[in-house]
Amino acid sequence: MKSHTVPKKLLENFAYDDPVTHSKRLWRYQKGRRPFGEAAPRTATRWDGHFADPANSVKEAELEERLKREFEDPVNQFIDMVGCTTFPWTATQIRLLTGYMTILFHRTRARRTMSDIQKRIMLEALRALRSNDDRLSQLVAKQTMDPINGGHLPPQVFTKEQVVEAIDREIAKHTNIDEAQRLYIQTMETMMAFSDENMLKGRWDIIHTEPNRPFVIGDAPVVTWERTENNVRVYGQGFARPNVEVFLPVCPTACIHVSPLVERTRRVRTPVTEEVNKAQAAFATEHCFTNLCSLDIDATLQPEFGKVPLGVSGFSVEHIDFNKALFDILMGQRS
Repeated sequence: MKSHTVPKKLLENFAYDDPVTHSKRLWRYQKGRRPFGEAAPRTATRWDGHFADPANSVKEAELEERLKREFEDPVNQFIDMVGCTTFPWTATQIRLLTGYMTILFHRTRARRTMSDIQKRIMLEALRALRSNDDRLSQLVAKQTMDPINGGHLPPQVFTKEQVVEAIDREIAKHTNIDEAQRLYIQTMETMMAFSDENMLKGRWDIIHTEPNRPFVIGDAPVVTWERTENNVRVYGQGFARPNVEVFLPVCPTACIHVSPLVERTRRVRTPVTEEVNKAQAAFATEHCFTNLCSLDIDATLQPEFGKVPLGVSGFSVEHIDFNKALFDILMGQRS
């Protein structure tokens, strides 16, 4: 089935009424192409098999239903009002939007590609562990000593070969062609139960713009940055990072701006429309959308498209020593 990565209702907020088709349409912006004015909100960000679970053929439909029931429908009750200058923030609306934005970040194709990177990193860590005799010996000793330390005789004396066999089984599992998709579905289900306390307790604002200078919404619409003292925007900062800011355009004239409750060493500045639009293009896998055709908007977006592939230059995990992290996890586990 075809799954929605950006909710239809949110895209409809950026659509115009097409007098020819008598339906809502979007102007679509894409790298190296002229703006296209006939994209339909119903299909613009719908992709075949995006939420498919290799082990459960009905999971995709179940996830779509949960996303609609638990995240989209409650927010759709008031999302049209968010753009009003007098919109009154309530604790309930902030709680619902926190879950909505968290899931919206994870349900995109941009986030799905990070699962391929996770798979590669895990395989590299497992293979490095398999070839490290010292760490294998420590794991053997741990497996043997844990029962003794717990007051029991070990059921057997573990060998290095047995540990290697266990690692090989994990390598085989992670080499499976469906493993990255399985990891992604697991992440989606985990994040659907997650509550981001930093977002909940942060500062929530609305940035407004004029109708003739609209915000665009990308196919990865929840974007983050940290603004340096030199006014440079560093994209793709984690939601718990110091000085991070989070953005979600909700209509052509309004964008949610969240300053999570994290360490802050600099004053938060109100961004201008072009800054938000550049970030939307930088995070996008392919497309940005809005309600009108503008050569100025296209000129703003074109140099920015694809600058922040998630897992690489945005939300990068390359700085983490996963070989050591995996070993530390295994050494901290019980037998």
